[in-house]
Amino acid sequence: MKIRIKFLPGKQKEFLLEVARRSNLSMDKLAKLAGIVPRSYRDWRRERLNITLEAAEVFCSKFGVSLPEKKELMIERWLNLKKEISKKGGLALFKKHGSPATLEGRRRGGTKTLSILRAKGIIPGIRKYNLPNKYSECLAEYVGILLGDGGITPGQACVTLNSETDRDYVRFVADLKTYLFGVEPRILQRKDSKAVEIYLNGIQLVGYLTSIGLKIGNKVKQQVDVPDWVKASKNYKIACLRGLMDTDGGVFLHRYKVNGKVYIYKKICFSNRSLPLLYFVAQTLKDLGLTPKMITKIENKKVWLYNKEEVERYLKLVGTHNSRLLKYQNSFSNRRVVSNGKTQVC
Repeated sequence: MKIRIKFLPGKQKEFLLEVARRSNLSMDKLAKLAGIVPRSYRDWRRERLNITLEAAEVFCSKFGVSLPEKKELMIERWLNLKKEISKKGGLALFKKHGSPATLEGRRRGGTKTLSILRAKGIIPGIRKYNLPNKYSECLAEYVGILLGDGGITPGQACVTLNSETDRDYVRFVADLKTYLFGVEPRILQRKDSKAVEIYLNGIQLVGYLTSIGLKIGNKVKQQVDVPDWVKASKNYKIACLRGLMDTDGGVFLHRYKVNGKVYIYKKICFSNRSLPLLYFVAQTLKDLGLTPKMITKIENKKVWLYNKEEVERYLKLVGTHNSRLLKYQNSFSNRRVVSNGKTQVC
């Protein structure tokens, strides 16, 4: 910001008239010399604007004109005027929008700004969703997916998957979101990793998700749990378990050697750092007649099914929408596939 000087009334015009007389230059040429447009120079002459200190010093040096007062005094007068104008502007803003130091003032100001930006097309309008009007197995499975590999911020709900190992599952999650909320989500391939983000934006959606028991922010710090309405229904618990296992779980081959002979068997594992989720997975597996083992003394806490037959029973009772969990199995009769080859939504 350029420093300006404030003349007493009538003195700035007299100063510039003396400059014109001594220089014998037109206003357009004097404006060019001052580095401004002719219109601004005319406003200086009319004393509608204050002249810059830099321009005044150029005129004094080139044409031998003197300022009527010490420049320090004139700068101080301009600064005082600037403070007074700023004060008036602040009072007008306070009267219109309220105090910016209060939550209500910031809310009103932010709401007004957003409405202006939306009207100008700078930011998109508020996205409208066809939100579910009742609980369902599909919604319970989505809750499990979001608690497993997802996250919620104040303006977004996002699920992050592996672009290679979960390639087919990405499409299922996207279709599930479309089915539940009536809007096709955006799918973003991260350039710096093998991660794929499937997300929906909007405060309306986030408000709905929090209303059904999910939380905004870090899931581990908050030690999130499955909502009570999921726990109240056997079918909802199974669907939520499937969502959790399809994201934070997997089927693995366990190899070990005894007396020179190699033994291989399948086991299923769920890993998460939120203890309430581990307890939910373990208890739901027990309710299905399985015998899970839980390990909580390490950072990446786990729930295991070690028995090959129990792994097969899990896949029959709970099922999976993620082909990654079927990579060690040639066929599985309960796999959810329709005639066109696409994975069926719920």
